[in-house]
Amino acid sequence: MNRAFWQGVLTSLIALSLFFGILEGVLALAGVEPVLRSEDPFVGFVPGIPLFVEQTDADGRKILVTPENKLVFFNRQSFPQEKASDAYRIFCLGGSTTYGRPYGDATSFAGWLRELLPAADPSRRWEVINAGGISYASYRVAHLMEELARYEPDLFVIYTGHNEFLEERTYGAMRDLPAAVRSTAALLARTRTWAAMQVVLNSLGPLPSAQENSPARLPAEVNTMLDRSAGPERYARDDTLRDQILLHYRLSLERIADIAKGAGADVIFVTPASNLKDSTPFKSQHTDGISESDGLRSEALLATAQQRIENSAWPEALEMLDAALTIDPRFAELHYRRGRVLLALGRSSEAAAAFRRARDEDVCPLRALSTMRETVAEVAREKGATWVDFVDLIEQRALVEQGSPIPGQEYFLDHVHPTIAGNRILALALVEAMIANGTVQPSAAWGDEAIARVVSQVEGGIDRKTHAQALANLARVLSWAGKDEEARRLADRALAEAPELATAYADVLAILSEREGDTVETWHRLRTALNENPASPQIHFQIGLELLDKSQPGWSLEAAAAHVLLASVFMPENDMTHQILGLIMAERGRFAVAYPSLMEALRLNPRNTEAESALVRLREILGPEVRDTPPKVTLKRYASGAPEQIVQMRPNASGGFVPDGIATDWYEGGEPRRLLDYADGVPHGAEVSWDPSGHILSRAEYRNGIRMPEPDRARGM
Repeated sequence: MNRAFWQGVLTSLIALSLFFGILEGVLALAGVEPVLRSEDPFVGFVPGIPLFVEQTDADGRKILVTPENKLVFFNRQSFPQEKASDAYRIFCLGGSTTYGRPYGDATSFAGWLRELLPAADPSRRWEVINAGGISYASYRVAHLMEELARYEPDLFVIYTGHNEFLEERTYGAMRDLPAAVRSTAALLARTRTWAAMQVVLNSLGPLPSAQENSPARLPAEVNTMLDRSAGPERYARDDTLRDQILLHYRLSLERIADIAKGAGADVIFVTPASNLKDSTPFKSQHTDGISESDGLRSEALLATAQQRIENSAWPEALEMLDAALTIDPRFAELHYRRGRVLLALGRSSEAAAAFRRARDEDVCPLRALSTMRETVAEVAREKGATWVDFVDLIEQRALVEQGSPIPGQEYFLDHVHPTIAGNRILALALVEAMIANGTVQPSAAWGDEAIARVVSQVEGGIDRKTHAQALANLARVLSWAGKDEEARRLADRALAEAPELATAYADVLAILSEREGDTVETWHRLRTALNENPASPQIHFQIGLELLDKSQPGWSLEAAAAHVLLASVFMPENDMTHQILGLIMAERGRFAVAYPSLMEALRLNPRNTEAESALVRLREILGPEVRDTPPKVTLKRYASGAPEQIVQMRPNASGGFVPDGIATDWYEGGEPRRLLDYADGVPHGAEVSWDPSGHILSRAEYRNGIRMPEPDRARGM
């Protein structure tokens, strides 16, 4: 009995293995590639997906290189698989600061280190590998080190701390999956069968795949910093969670030190520094327990203080802010404005304390907190590691060069990313630390002249246009987060860097113009931006919002719906696109179509109170017979990649898909050409056509597939 049973099991396993082996071979001949060839859906949480893979270079040597599926988050790097006897191998790890955002590896501190070390000590072959991953927090840095420890490291340089709270909200679900589940999914992602199944599911469903969407994405900084449904609105004060994350940070640093020791490598920790003077808090929240009236009083005092600041009435502004903080001591914006006032009054030490408090009370903490600097120092001392206090270094530099120990835009491009000069300052400090511990034996030629030659070489290779575009991308992120002061500063710097590329920055400039009340300039910049990038979901979303303004002569619910639909297709994880689409459809009377969009917004963001409130009203209208699953979407593109047609679809009784919602056709330049309402596969609602400049050519209405006569059309639905 047992023998027969096991023979049956073995026969079944052999047959199943043969079947999948043949299937994999057929799919290979058909050109189907495993998912992991092009992307890493597990974003560093699965150990079986390496950062470096083996290849053979032109000289026949085995090298380790960054594979294509990792290039969304990492720089392209390569190094010999077998380390030379005179080589000293350094891995730099951390988040986007280590990566070198907004530019890249060449002007990161790792890039500077790669050029400075041979000038300081030419006796060694220095290998500096930039393993900084965008949005990586200390947990994933430690995870990555387990792989890098196998590559004969001599030194790890660790700069981590700014992404700890972003990690919790962006990747919490992935991180908390059991390791066995993640590993099984990773094995499946290596097969062509799994890739083919995804294609089939996408075709049945017919939602555009991630690869289809990729041409419309902004560069990685925009997508990864905040845009994964982890924007400021998702954050609320949670002191218990904060303490847990800070403890987790310490444990990760200790684990990093232990991994380095186990690999026989040294480690240098860097305290993460940030912009205090010129970076407003991402989100302020009233102090827990204060009354609604006190909250309103605090806001009123802040508004009055800002008026006094505009008039340079510093003592009066300080009085208002102090009064507000007596009521509301944990409102981050109050501390930040107080820091600005104290700085204007020449009270720099008090200003520094206010700026640090503003950073620490930011309930969307995308800058390392004050206690994290202390944690880095404590772990370094406990583990016998070297540490470079970049916080103190940059503050002392600011004191000498700016007159106060408060770092700002002179050293940081945004809230955390250093300028090119800021990265150079850190790299030089790392070289000095390596000299101090005996790793670097400086030659007689090392000094200011040698450093100047390296600076000339690195800065001479800077691509001005690429850097201007990077600054514009940072401006987009900050504008999206509501930080208009910083966004305007970066947009202006981008224009100064490469004014001939003004059309490429038109979208962010349009948003800033709109917020400043310049409607004419807003529309000019938005149209320019759309023509430059007709597939950009951010531009379409902004245009959709502008078209909802009934005070403007060109307002149109139908055109707004078309643009916001496109934005929701290309930004499916952004709850605001679904919310606005649902509200537009509700205002148009398409309640059954509005409901699932609002449900999707609430699913993505349970704190979306506007979507929740609208759903309550719609349930009263629709009753119990309501469909809450979002429709599928078909997408057709022009050869250029610009969208040509987008149609909302639902399954019919026979299992096929029919139009249900809205169908939109597009000009190649990004303007909508036609919108047609559908219900259960037949036209039902409005049909609107536009010319390429956005003017209405015709309008008609349908009921249950029948085009209404002109008099009935005048009465509407």
